[in-house]
Amino acid sequence: MRRTLLTWLGIIVALPLLVGTEYVSAEVITFDLLSPNTAINAYPSPFANVSINRTDSTHATVTFQSLVTGGNQYLMGDGSTVALNVNATGFTVGTVAESNSLGSPFTPTWIATNTAPGQQVDGWGTFNLTVDNFDGFHDSATNVQFTLTNTSGSWFNALSVLLPNSGGSSAAAHIFVCTAGSCNAALATGYASNVAPVPAPAALFLFGSGLMGLAGHLWRRRSAPVA
Repeated sequence: MRRTLLTWLGIIVALPLLVGTEYVSAEVITFDLLSPNTAINAYPSPFANVSINRTDSTHATVTFQSLVTGGNQYLMGDGSTVALNVNATGFTVGTVAESNSLGSPFTPTWIATNTAPGQQVDGWGTFNLTVDNFDGFHDSATNVQFTLTNTSGSWFNALSVLLPNSGGSSAAAHIFVCTAGSCNAALATGYASNVAPVPAPAALFLFGSGLMGLAGHLWRRRSAPVA
C-alpha cells in the first residue's frame, strides 16, 4: 500500500513536468532553407531560417530571417519573397511586418499575399501562400514576419502548421545574393527551399539503370567458373 501510494505521488509530481516539456518543444520549430535552385546554386547554404511558433490551436506566427553564409549576405524580395505550403484548406494572413537590418537604402515593402492554391515558385513547385514585395533589390528584407489563422480546423502542434507540397517543399524564399559588408548590388537572385527537389524521371531512370548494371556485373562475377 505504501509503495503504491509513493508510486502515484511520483506520477502526480512528474506528470506536469513531462507535459510541460512536450508542450514547449512542440510549439516552436525552426529550420533552414538549404537548397538553391539553379540560379543561385553557386552560393553556399543556408540562405534563410524559418521559425513556426504555434501560439494556440488556430494561430501561428511565422518568421523568415535571411542569413550571412560564406561571406555572402542573403536578402529576400521581389515576387514570392517568401512562400509556405500551409496545412489548412482555409486560412488568413495577418499584417506582414518586414525589415532590413542593413538600413538605408533598403526599404522593404510587401504589396500582396496570395493564398489561392497553385502559386508557382521557380524550381520548387506550387505553394498555397506567397508574399510579394515591390520589384527591386532595394525593396528586399532580412526579416519577414506574419501570423496565420486557421479558419478550417486546428493545428495539433507547430509541426502540423505546414505540409510538404508535391515536390516535398513546405517553405521557400526569393533570395538576393550580395557581398557581406558591402551589400550595394545583387550578385545573383534565385529561390531556396527547405528540401532538395525530387529527381527528374530521367535521372531516376539512369540511377535505376546503373543499379541494374552493377547487379548484373556482380552476378556474372559470382557465376563465372573458377579456374
